[in-house]
Amino acid sequence: MIFNIQKCSIHDGHGLRTLVFFKGCPLRCPWCANPESQAYGPEIMESQGKCIGCGACVKVCPQHAIAPQADGFRINRDLCTNCFRCTDRCYAASKYPIGKDYEIEELYKEIEKDRVFYSIKGGGVTFSGGEPLTHPEYLTEIAKVCHERGIDVAVESCGWGYYDQFKTALPYINSMFLDIKHIDSDKHKELTGSGNELILENIRRIAKFGIPVTIRTPVVPGYNNSKENIIGIAEFLTTIPEIKDYELLPYHEFGKNKYYALGREYPLEGVEPPEDEEMRELVKCANHVFKDSDQTCFYTKDNQKIIVK
Repeated sequence: MIFNIQKCSIHDGHGLRTLVFFKGCPLRCPWCANPESQAYGPEIMESQGKCIGCGACVKVCPQHAIAPQADGFRINRDLCTNCFRCTDRCYAASKYPIGKDYEIEELYKEIEKDRVFYSIKGGGVTFSGGEPLTHPEYLTEIAKVCHERGIDVAVESCGWGYYDQFKTALPYINSMFLDIKHIDSDKHKELTGSGNELILENIRRIAKFGIPVTIRTPVVPGYNNSKENIIGIAEFLTTIPEIKDYELLPYHEFGKNKYYALGREYPLEGVEPPEDEEMRELVKCANHVFKDSDQTCFYTKDNQKIIVK
């Protein structure tokens, strides 16, 4: 199931990218910028700015789960059964479904529309999520079609999946971005709901397979932004010489409104993005670990790589 297709992105791979977001993820990171990606099934999102107050959704809801609020008609998620009758009836698209099943050729046609941009600026398709590795058969099929028809394939992943299942996709992938949220497995489980052993092992095996891998860590103040964590991740990466790039991603609040659209509270209310000086210091710490290798840590600011030695 796919929940979004984003055109002409300059992130998550070289050149211009078409980002295809898989729905469903085994982790529950509180800083997740795409909370609509977490559940594996379709969901209902609400855009209160579009609500015209007609009440049509109220009339068709069999669970009586919709009632007027200060900002328009809202769904009581404790009562909602996701029957989608309100999204079918909503004239203003204030309530809308998120998540769609695509046949392989149907999805490829959407990707193919951007081929002209790939030919001019370079680029290709990046499969993200959610977690694409937990859709191994589908990922293999769509990656193979793209690869065989000359489209560069990248995958952005939290690294959680069963290698023996998703390894069939690896021959068709040109590059990967894999996350390490925290080097301490107990802390990783506390933050995301899962330990990191499977993730670290997958990183080793994917790198050994020969796919160029960039490791990423979202830097979230108060959660995983300690120097000890970044140094620990860098030390782990020195044991995998095939991996050359380690990118730190400063936390942002861009997904905040999506939580409200799903009827959820934002878990990191009040958490501020890290200061530029903190990002520079963490990059410097990692590069100190890399001083005797050809590995490099960086972060990106204004679309430029910032490397601090």
